[in-house]
Amino acid sequence: MLERIGKYEIKRLLGKGATGTVYLASDPFRQTDVAIKVMEKLPAEADAARRQLRFFQNEAALAGKLRHPHIVSIFDAGIEELTGGEALRYLVMELVEGDSLSRYCDPQALLAPAQIVGVVYKCCKALEFANSIGVVHRDIKPANILVKGDLDIKVSDFGAAQLERADQTQVQGVGSPAYMSPEQVKDEQIDFRSDMFSLGGVLYHLLTGRRPFNGANTFALIDDILGGMPQPASQLRKGVPVSIDSVLERAMAKTRDGRFESWAEFAAALGELLEIEKKETELSEAEKFAAARRLPFFKRFSDVELWEAVRNSAWRNHGEGEELIREGSEDEHLYILASGMLKVTQKGKLLNAVSAGECVGEMAYARRDGNIRSATVTAVQPSWAIRMKVQDIDGLSEGCRARFIEAFLSIMADRLAMLGNRLIARV
Repeated sequence: MLERIGKYEIKRLLGKGATGTVYLASDPFRQTDVAIKVMEKLPAEADAARRQLRFFQNEAALAGKLRHPHIVSIFDAGIEELTGGEALRYLVMELVEGDSLSRYCDPQALLAPAQIVGVVYKCCKALEFANSIGVVHRDIKPANILVKGDLDIKVSDFGAAQLERADQTQVQGVGSPAYMSPEQVKDEQIDFRSDMFSLGGVLYHLLTGRRPFNGANTFALIDDILGGMPQPASQLRKGVPVSIDSVLERAMAKTRDGRFESWAEFAAALGELLEIEKKETELSEAEKFAAARRLPFFKRFSDVELWEAVRNSAWRNHGEGEELIREGSEDEHLYILASGMLKVTQKGKLLNAVSAGECVGEMAYARRDGNIRSATVTAVQPSWAIRMKVQDIDGLSEGCRARFIEAFLSIMADRLAMLGNRLIARV
């Protein structure tokens, strides 16, 4: 086994695939473990060698660009010359310890429908980000979506990707036939909507334990993709909501124009299935993100910044009449209302009503003086609220912290304007 590649010390073999071998290695610069994929030796056949080399070049070209919480990061790429042998081509990637989504396609290991929608929602947002920098994956399938921890996902393997404005990266015949779009199997021009079709197929497989299209051989499979209509998922599994059938039908429409017009629209359709108002218990990460994305408070946050905010905040459903902040108490928390309604009172007198998307308690961040609270905040109805402390925001990345400050300033400006209008009205 290899002991070192470039500056990286090899620890052990992680696995072997069709295009390369993956090792666990130590990165002395980042002082962390990474995964290194070493490309297999080029095949003797010229077309196959060219194809394999382009896959490597594709992923190498994406090093440092696909930085998203739900995409496997590619940190580095290199070629190491070997004495008397073919050069060693390698990619240094984020280490993701877990399985692929394939394990949850087994009919005996299916996830709950709500969990599945949350997983695919994350995939949707990851592919939206990739498309924003001109990348179409072209090989979306369960095996290329990694899962770690509490259903945290990472889209991987961008070797087959089509890069915008890079003709040399076009490679025919890529993708996994079972999840290919009609235009892909016909070798026609593709765009992000081809990935959308494939992700719809993954969603269907996760929900039902069956692929949406099948055939005894490749030709029969292609015929089914081109002309077949999968049975509605809600008819194949108890507990799958009928509302998801229309989402699947649109995602897997036979023509590109029949599908969602954007990843944002696809994500919004999934997000509607993750409505938090009806939930009284713990929310999934995807449910939190989908709810936060609809709130005016977070409108200027990028997806990456919003994922960071979601992961560094506490969410709780407050019952009617429950106090979030009590007048006269020492409290450094602030709240962003995700659903429901709050009221703000001072000495029993109503000062303000707070709707979803608004914030209360933000003066704790602005003042930082430890003064006691001057008002009481109470839930008027069952309300999901996002809670953070001053220190929580201080610990965020610079970009995310700046977005919070922008939102606070906007809220303060609106409230000052409202106060000014009230004073004018009294004159």
